[in-house]
Amino acid sequence: MMRLTTSWRPHQVCLRPLSPQAGHEVALKAWAQWCEQNAGSTCELALSGHWLITCAAPPEQALAQWDHYLGLNAIALEQGWVLRSVSMPSWSLSCAAPRALVDGLKNTAREHSVKLQWVGPWWARDAQRWLTALAKVPDPSSDEHTFNAMEAGLCTHLTVGLDGQGKRCLRQVWAEASDEAGLPEAVAPTQARTEQTRLDMAADTSLAPWPNPGSNTWQSGWADELDFAGPRVRTALWSWALLIMGVAACMAVAEQAQEATVAQAEAQAMLHRLERAKHQQTMARAAPRAASAAGLPTRQKLDEASTRQAAQVAQWLAYPWSAVIGRVEQSALQEQAVLTGFSLDISSLGAKLDARPPVRLQAALRDDASALRWVAAHGDGAQMLGRSALSAPFEAMTGHYALRAEATWPAGVQP
Repeated sequence: MMRLTTSWRPHQVCLRPLSPQAGHEVALKAWAQWCEQNAGSTCELALSGHWLITCAAPPEQALAQWDHYLGLNAIALEQGWVLRSVSMPSWSLSCAAPRALVDGLKNTAREHSVKLQWVGPWWARDAQRWLTALAKVPDPSSDEHTFNAMEAGLCTHLTVGLDGQGKRCLRQVWAEASDEAGLPEAVAPTQARTEQTRLDMAADTSLAPWPNPGSNTWQSGWADELDFAGPRVRTALWSWALLIMGVAACMAVAEQAQEATVAQAEAQAMLHRLERAKHQQTMARAAPRAASAAGLPTRQKLDEASTRQAAQVAQWLAYPWSAVIGRVEQSALQEQAVLTGFSLDISSLGAKLDARPPVRLQAALRDDASALRWVAAHGDGAQMLGRSALSAPFEAMTGHYALRAEATWPAGVQP
């Protein structure tokens, strides 16, 4: 609920060190207390100029100046600072804040579900208003215009002059220490080419509401790009309208797609019904001829070969195969043979009236004598096809088995 309430009008607070020599710890502690009291809200946080370094140049030129005056090379800047820059047609501005401070602010805000909507120099928006108003003056003057952002112990100056083409540009940005006991003295109102803004905060206060009277009429611009917690992309009003139009278009397309899917399903069902009706008609036309054609063979007599084959099949189906199998098993039991194969070939049925399909038997035996007795136990017509040594002899309770024998026996001959 707090996030929804402050999403349109976020809290605006300013953070500064109690003294120019103070570290980040006291300020981060004050920030943590504020986040705990305003958990789940949206906030715009302005930073004191004591923590910032600025230069009226693009990042490459700003780095060269910071390296020359502050000993801050590219590696040190990347590791210890968060850099943001603004590039306009006639001027550029670079600003950096300590990375430890920015990370501490973001981590604390995340712990308390506080959304940092903007974190930047406290004077950036006032400077933007000043530059915008100055650009509307029709007759540029060759004199310099100065903007002073004054806070306790520091004054940040921005100067605007004319470039080589006679256009106004931001020439220089610098900060200088002032009386630490309070704010610098105000500029005399007779200096028409000088404007100023002041950060009025108690000397013993690290965090206080941001006195930004123009926030209600604020228009986004280059000051939003100096966002150390972002940069954040602001959503324009027309983009919401475009989003709504896109959603409506998607809904319309989805409805049309659903109607097309239903129509396709109905068409496929109609096609299936027509194909089924056509198939039924084709079957109905072919049914009388098929019935008459099917009735002809019933009036014909089987030829002699077919009759003989049918009689032969019936004879063999009626044969007592269970007795034959029982006899085979009994013969194997008598000779203590281990049956390993039994097959019946009925491919010769119907070729001759007295054709008898052969039965092939395989068994493991102990010696040649038991193999011969096993074959003879099947009766007349039984023959041994061969015998050989087992590839893997084995021991059983009845003895040592090392021989494999194969025999054939006409199934029609009773044992």
